[in-house]
Amino acid sequence: MNKVKIKSNPYTREIAYLSFDEATNQWVDVKQIDEKSRLRETDSERSFLPFKIKEIINIIIKEYYIKGREKVELHFEGTQDEFAEVATICERPDVKDKIDLIRENTILENARFIKGDIKEIFEKVNPIIESIVKDDESVIKGLNKVSQALDDVIPICVFGNYSAGKSTFINALIGAEILPSGGDPVTAKIYEIRRSTQPDWAQISFEFHDERIELSVEGSDYRVLKGNPENDLLVSIQKEIDESEEKNLYTIVRIALDLINSYEKKDRDEIEIGNVITLDVPYARTGVLGESSNSFVIFDTPGSNSNSNADHSKVLAEAMDGFSNGIPIWVTQYESIDSEDNASLCDKVLAIEALDKRFTMIVLNKADGSDLEEGGFSDEHIKEILEYKAVEKMYASGIFFVSSIMGLGGKNNGQLIDKFYRKTFRAQQEMYNDPEDEDYMTLYKYNIMPEQIKQNAIEYSEAASDKLIYANSGLYCVEKEIENFGSKHSAYNKCQMVRAFLSTVIEKTNARIDAKTNALKMARDKSTQELDSKTLELKEAIAKSSKNMQDEYEFNSKDEIRSYAESKLIYSFDAEVLARMDAQKRSQHFSENSFDKKEDAYKESKDKFWEHLKESSQGLFNKNFLENAKKMVDDATKDLKEIQESKTQMDETEKELDKQTSDEIMKYVINCYTVNLDNAQENLDYHLNNYWGEKEHEFKAAIISEIAQSDALSDSQREEITDMIKNYDPVDFKDDAESVFVKKKFLKGALFGLRLSDSEKLNTNRLAASYNDRIKKIVANMSQEMNSNYFERFKIWEERLLSAIEENLTELNPELKSIAEIIRIESESIAELENNQQTIKSSLDYINDLMTWKNV
Repeated sequence: MNKVKIKSNPYTREIAYLSFDEATNQWVDVKQIDEKSRLRETDSERSFLPFKIKEIINIIIKEYYIKGREKVELHFEGTQDEFAEVATICERPDVKDKIDLIRENTILENARFIKGDIKEIFEKVNPIIESIVKDDESVIKGLNKVSQALDDVIPICVFGNYSAGKSTFINALIGAEILPSGGDPVTAKIYEIRRSTQPDWAQISFEFHDERIELSVEGSDYRVLKGNPENDLLVSIQKEIDESEEKNLYTIVRIALDLINSYEKKDRDEIEIGNVITLDVPYARTGVLGESSNSFVIFDTPGSNSNSNADHSKVLAEAMDGFSNGIPIWVTQYESIDSEDNASLCDKVLAIEALDKRFTMIVLNKADGSDLEEGGFSDEHIKEILEYKAVEKMYASGIFFVSSIMGLGGKNNGQLIDKFYRKTFRAQQEMYNDPEDEDYMTLYKYNIMPEQIKQNAIEYSEAASDKLIYANSGLYCVEKEIENFGSKHSAYNKCQMVRAFLSTVIEKTNARIDAKTNALKMARDKSTQELDSKTLELKEAIAKSSKNMQDEYEFNSKDEIRSYAESKLIYSFDAEVLARMDAQKRSQHFSENSFDKKEDAYKESKDKFWEHLKESSQGLFNKNFLENAKKMVDDATKDLKEIQESKTQMDETEKELDKQTSDEIMKYVINCYTVNLDNAQENLDYHLNNYWGEKEHEFKAAIISEIAQSDALSDSQREEITDMIKNYDPVDFKDDAESVFVKKKFLKGALFGLRLSDSEKLNTNRLAASYNDRIKKIVANMSQEMNSNYFERFKIWEERLLSAIEENLTELNPELKSIAEIIRIESESIAELENNQQTIKSSLDYINDLMTWKNV
């Protein structure tokens, strides 16, 4: 049997393909053993498993399945989301007889389930990072970018050439006529459109002659928040609004944008308005984006084939610099999809770092005016479309056929302002709204995308019977896929961003610690050169003694805490006790639900069957044999049906009661697990606090002993330093408790990996064994991690104490006193950096644990 494994990590965007080598009994990367395999061709940078899985499965069948032989055994390691996509393909009639899908026990958590925890961790370390790198602009910028990403801000970058209908498409996404439409290129501006926080509030912001302008619209009330209301542009906007017959939020915004957009037409040689115009506006609640919990920010880019906009890609890249995880949407038309302009534009957009090229959407706008084949495209035609130069560059998540005008009208019930929009909608609405119309239009059925994704899109579009025009326009499908990306897939990028960012911060913090450590070493070297021989000898003795104690403490503490955990922190379950509890619960549930009556009913139905059979057989050979035989068969059939119904009812009740019992026992066990971890951490905190408190006293006593044995100091100096050491503040171990995330880390993940059988009864022996094994390991790991954190805190305290001693040793020499002050300041700074570094590392460790491979 051929065995193949897919190992997919959506966090790192890596998909590996392995083949099982029977000779070595190991999995081997396909790239190492088969130079001709098409699995080598997949590009992780542009590949996303749910979009590629059908193609991948087809390759595996072609290369590994031998007709008439055993199925290919396909193993999968990855997230549950991706496994579900693989399973969907493997269950298809043309695949299921060729592939056996096996879910490996090695898994990754779905990102959307852990993103909240990662956000919580990041928010805790955010102030610490700011305090460390407040003078590093690149890190502060990265901090803001990550914060924005975790707030579910997702940019949608809409690009395309003029006359493709970009503005109409964006208006349709918003659900209102906001942007000026038409094919006449006006300015090289980027529109950054955010969904406003209130349904009756909008704001427009831009630079005008290097002055910040902010315009506010509240309902029908227009105000200038920032800027000179007397400048030409703002005066013209106010005049146009005053003269408008209709004054509502969208109308006012449209008037303002129309005038801003056309302002520079008067003198194209002078640039008066900044490159980016920011707009906050309500999205229509009748659309998917308007109801989404994600904060989508739409970027409208100037058409690339405009002479006035040679640098549009540079402007766009700058506008998106503070974002990440963006969705590129290329808007073009079916008839011009293969133009040179489009191919050139795609290259420029793909170079923008903030965009996720694996989710590029190609929108063929004005599709209702295209000559589309009746009943859909042939396979040959689809192949031809996918081979177009621009499509080859951009195709990732799909090609969507859309009528933006019909989608916009479908959202706002045909209440359109633009005359062309209105006429188009009125002329075509019947064929989008009446399934009986001979030209009934369902544009989403022309979409070109992976088969299983298209089938899902067809199903949810057909189910949207309450918004037929919106769905049939193809716009609903586009927005559903945008929302699907935002709610499910983008979370992987967000989590990875946090991990990468914290790693960068740790590297930069290490560099700062190294720099300060070097400065400290130079100060100490200078101090050493100035010390007399006896004082130097004392200093070196103290340093040697402290280093020996530190090494001894680190080594011995691991064994001591291991011994403590094994002897004192015991939380195992007795399998027999758990079995008795399960039996008692089961008996109670069966009694409360009168299960014995269902058993009696089943027994009575069987007894009745045998009684009827006996009576019938006795009278079978009397008169009317045939009639008696028929009656005997009819009675037996009826009795057997009653037996089966009674048995089914009894079995279903038993299964439900067993499930209820199992759920309660599992809930009890999981609660015990949580309570016991609470108890373990509490006891560990208490024990470690005492243990390292004793080490602190030992350390002070040993240093005092070194000072007492030295003749480098006078009696008064010796007494003064000894008193300082005795009274030096104790270690504040609790200060780090909230930042190391110890308990929370060990509460994550599937607790015991148990799967119930069809009977729904728990295997209490297995449950007890799994529980005991897990909690023993968890307590052992937790105790060592907590001890490590206590030891780090002890080292910081120790360094500060030694700096204080050093300062006292040089107190009498003015030159040395100045150096000692430098040493003290640098030591404090290093101690603070190391403390903060430890917190960031603990955060990163926890995030790595959430995102790493786990065995279930």
